[in-house]
Formats: sequence, structure tokens, C-alpha cells
Amino acid sequence: MNHPDYIAAESIQQALHLKQVHGEDAHVVAGGTDLILRMRDEILAPELLIDLRKISLDRISKHEGGMQLGAYVQIAQLLAHPVIKETYPALAEACRQFAGPPIRNRGTLGGNIINASPAADLLPPLMAYDASLVLESISGQREMPLDQFLQGPGQTRLAPNELLTRIMLPQILANSATSFIKLGHRRSMAIAIVNVCTRISLAKDGSVEQARVVLGSVAPTVIRSQESEARLKGQLLSEDLIEDCARLAADDATPISDVRASSEYRKRMVRVLVRRALTANQSELSGGIAGA
Repeated sequence: MNHPDYIAAESIQQALHLKQVHGEDAHVVAGGTDLILRMRDEILAPELLIDLRKISLDRISKHEGGMQLGAYVQIAQLLAHPVIKETYPALAEACRQFAGPPIRNRGTLGGNIINASPAADLLPPLMAYDASLVLESISGQREMPLDQFLQGPGQTRLAPNELLTRIMLPQILANSATSFIKLGHRRSMAIAIVNVCTRISLAKDGSVEQARVVLGSVAPTVIRSQESEARLKGQLLSEDLIEDCARLAADDATPISDVRASSEYRKRMVRVLVRRALTANQSELSGGIAGA
């Protein structure tokens, strides 16, 4: 393990200047739960660590009907926040299943995103809620949808001179329901074999106005099942429709075999979990519950 220089940035401007000067040789320290392991295993060998703890990037606030989350927000903060629990319950559930209390108290939302693991717990609900990311450099800032940001395992569209500073969650349509399901060897402290998040929003006539079917740990990145989402749009939820969408989602999955599960098992579980998640959405919506 190398021994990089360390700077606790006093301002966002200082942090951005350091990224401009050092580029890929500088890595941000957020919770450090993954970065330190990668440095120990010599996967990463940064020359400079930039600590952002002194910068106000750990705030959760309302923004244009939705929510604005600082990249330094800790998982435990999200889990405890009443608006997140009420309005974005799938994200709260993913936080609940995220590792154990010590890791939740240190791990950050931004770190989980930048890590870009196909099995990341928080990425499916964030994508199901149409999250976008604010990326900043000394030249300015740009906003990018999360589903365009992820490029592959550990690969993103973050430029060498940029920092992820905020995550934007838009206002969710009324009469919506979401479900997050994680399949792992244990309930927590385990990497997902498959995780799934679905969101269904109904129009006034009861048909599906908006649908999100997001799959984790079954492709090089967390993905949306475009085929199943298109199949749902404009339709009335039914057992046959849900089964059809579950099959389409499994067809969209391109999992690998590894020590945790075979590709065949993962494909079967995508179909099972999507069916369960959409059935849960249907049950919630038919019960007149209008939670997001």
C-alpha cells in the first residue's frame, strides 16, 4: 500500500483546484470504506487524498419539489431522514440493507455512486427515482442522469478534474409505488447476488403512466430493463402483464457466473424478483396507498 499525500480541503473551490492540478492522481476521501480497501489491495495507488469532511456536502434538503442530497451524506443519515423514508421508501430500504451500522455510519452516498459497482445497493433505487448527478470542476458544473453516468464496473463519466457534489431526486408522480428487493447470502454485510427496484406510477384511469424496472448485479452496470418498462407503459396491471414483464427483464439481464452464483441462477432470480416487486407495487396501488 502506497502512502499518498493528504489534504483536508477547506472549501469546494480548493478541492476543485486540487482536482484540476492533480487529475486522476488525486482521489476523494468520503467514508473511505471502499477506497482504503482498494488501496490496501493495490488496485488504486493515488498520489493525493482529498478529504471533503470540512465542506458542507452532507446536507439533505428539499429542492423544486424533490430532494437535494450532498455527496458526503452518510447512509445512516438517509436511513434516519423522515422525508426520505416517506417519499423515497425504496432508497430507505436499500440503506437499511446496506452493510451494518458501523459501515452505514461512515459510508457515503457519493462514494457508493462513484464506486460504480454493478452490485451496489443504492444505485437501483436511485435510478428508479430518476436521480441525476451534479458534477463540478473549476470551469463550472453539469448535471447528468445517473443511468448515463455509469459506464462499467468501477467506470463512470466523471472527468479527472471533476467532483460529484450533489445528487438530485425529482418529485415523484402521485399514485406511485416502489419496491426494492436484494438477494444475498445474508440480509446485510453481503454483496448482492441480484437486486431489483421497481417503480410504478398510475394515471387517473388506472393505467401505468410511468414505469421503472432496475436490475443490479446482472450486467456490467446497474441497468434499466427498457423492454419491460415499455411493456408496462399505458397498460392496466395484471398478473399476466407482470409475468410478461418479469420474463422481459430476465431477457435483458446479462449476468456472469462467479463464486456467489451462476449466470443461469441470476437470470432465474431476476424473473422471480421482478415478479415479486411488481406484484408488491400492484398490491400497494390497489390498496389506495399513494406513496412514492
